[in-house]
Amino acid sequence: MQLVHEVRRLRSQGKAANIDLMEGLRSKNRMASSLRQSYEERDQIEQERFQEDERRKRGMAIALVPLGISMAMIMHYTNIVVVIDDSDWQYVLHRPNFTNILRLSIAPFIGGGVAMLAAAMVATSVAGREGWFLPHALMVACYSLFMPLLVGVLLPANLFLLNIAGLSAVDVSIREALSAWIWGTPFFVLEYTLTGIKQAFWAGMTAALVCTFIFRYIGPNCDSFSIGKTTAVTTLVAVLAAVVMMFGPLPIFELLFNQFRIT
Repeated sequence: MQLVHEVRRLRSQGKAANIDLMEGLRSKNRMASSLRQSYEERDQIEQERFQEDERRKRGMAIALVPLGISMAMIMHYTNIVVVIDDSDWQYVLHRPNFTNILRLSIAPFIGGGVAMLAAAMVATSVAGREGWFLPHALMVACYSLFMPLLVGVLLPANLFLLNIAGLSAVDVSIREALSAWIWGTPFFVLEYTLTGIKQAFWAGMTAALVCTFIFRYIGPNCDSFSIGKTTAVTTLVAVLAAVVMMFGPLPIFELLFNQFRIT
């Protein structure tokens, strides 16, 4: 009889041990599942944060493009007047023929926009978007190099297209235009880049100062950042700056002209 009681006692202890083991395993599984879920939630939050940061960086670069185009157009416009002044010692400062300026505006329009987009993307990739000095300083440095280089490459092609279309002020054959484009481009790019870096630097500085003021209120670091709204504002400012320089009071343009002529 005592043996039977002992057997029953051992069986009950074994069942209790099995139950405790099962409960321990369930508890561990629940803990592992909870940890896995928390890690997945953390990874999801981190991925969303990264995607939002990339969206804001991209928006910052896009919003800067109109300013890059405007600065390149102003620089190109002023350089043409400086070239006219250098070729004629009796030249009196006045507005050049806007139609001729417009025909040569394809290069600065494309070059300025692409240069600013590339400069902003490099700056935000290296220095981020939240700093108030380093991203803008790096953007200015990159724009100072990219803009004269791209415009210098595109201007000979722009002239070649004008010659092909018969819109050039100089009447040349297609063969002569093609030859001038092919053989003249390397030297022109080198000269335009070396002489235009300083002017492009000040153009980039102006764009950086303008965008710093705009981004303070509707920039990529604001909670309610909108790429469309910010780009619309920078476009409005860029167009206004170009219109003032090209069609505004002559004394304003004369200040810039004198600075370009000195350099």
